[in-house]
Amino acid sequence: MPRRPLSFVLGVCVCSLALAQARPPIPSVVLDHMNALDRRCAAAGGRAGAGRYVVAQDFTGDGRLDYLLSEGDYDCVGRPGLFRKGGAARVDLFVVDARNAARRVYSDQLIGYRVLAGKPAKVQIARQGTACGAGSNARTQCAAQLAWNGHGFGEAVAVSDARTQPDPTPATKPATPAAPAAAAAAAAAAGPIPAPLAVPPEARPRFLAECRQTYVSRSADAARWADEQCVADWGKLTASAAATDALLAALPVAAGEAVPLASLRQRLAGVRWAAKPRSRELSASGRLGNLDVSVTGAPAAKTLGMNWMEVGAEPPYDIVGAMRVRGVTLTETACEEFGAGEWQRVFAGSAPGRAPFRLEIAQRIAPFANANAYYGVTIDLSGRAPATSASRSVCSNPSNLI
Repeated sequence: MPRRPLSFVLGVCVCSLALAQARPPIPSVVLDHMNALDRRCAAAGGRAGAGRYVVAQDFTGDGRLDYLLSEGDYDCVGRPGLFRKGGAARVDLFVVDARNAARRVYSDQLIGYRVLAGKPAKVQIARQGTACGAGSNARTQCAAQLAWNGHGFGEAVAVSDARTQPDPTPATKPATPAAPAAAAAAAAAAGPIPAPLAVPPEARPRFLAECRQTYVSRSADAARWADEQCVADWGKLTASAAATDALLAALPVAAGEAVPLASLRQRLAGVRWAAKPRSRELSASGRLGNLDVSVTGAPAAKTLGMNWMEVGAEPPYDIVGAMRVRGVTLTETACEEFGAGEWQRVFAGSAPGRAPFRLEIAQRIAPFANANAYYGVTIDLSGRAPATSASRSVCSNPSNLI
């Protein structure tokens, strides 16, 4: 019997948008995202309409307004459906701190979402196809409710459309919760998990000040544009938040400690793991927002990689900067340039509560509009300090020296 489609419509908001609390100015990171949509619409030959595509609600329970941006609800007059390909569109969640600075903590391609009023407000999402997991086909639909875990949004519970389900039997009892012993066994199997590293409130103003000083020290002319560029640079750090937190969560706590593949999957709850690896060289693969995730090694994971690629774009990430504002020490051990805007850098890393690690970053900025740009990061999970070299190559001008 064919299933009826879930009643999620892209952009449906089951909530009250008129909030009693005072609304602070929209954070710059959110405004930058909105302005980017305006530019993309204009470049495609359209113009910005009056449609509502931003939802301001408290999604974390801290009493502050956070922001949900739905590209599928953006009204690009003259180019309808520009941001909604194949019935799916990108939805981003930005969390705001006490200084009214926002960071993106969730991004995914969805066929629908809805916001339910509450304290905090709840976000339910709907996907289609292989994103629903093992055994799914192109017509499969699934839904879940997101839950805030202190540093990101994970999928807490599955959500069903009541109209597609049979009437509940009165004698049916709620499912029995997992026994404490079973929960303890699962926690033991996961092994010790390092505590998340938070971004301190003073990180953004300190970054902007140091960033400006660096640009101006290279050229006095930079004083005219450094502030704007530094805000854009900070945006790359916030866009890297989910990936950075995942990379740091994957690291072993003690030197030489193995991270079982099953434990890694539990630690990276925000990753949508594929039913099987996409190549023979990998032990697991999946997606985290716009990043492809890959793991090597089994039964213990050896490396964790994340990669992004897009035609004619500038890489939107800076994992190095995002780690440093979280208190991670990174020492560059090697750097190689392959031309303008393309390089590969290797770092020895040290983070609180974690074993030392090796981090490799590769980036290429598209030299022309129809060329591929990419950004890739690989972190070693062996728990051993990387070997240092007496001599190392130095890049003259990689994109993110700051």
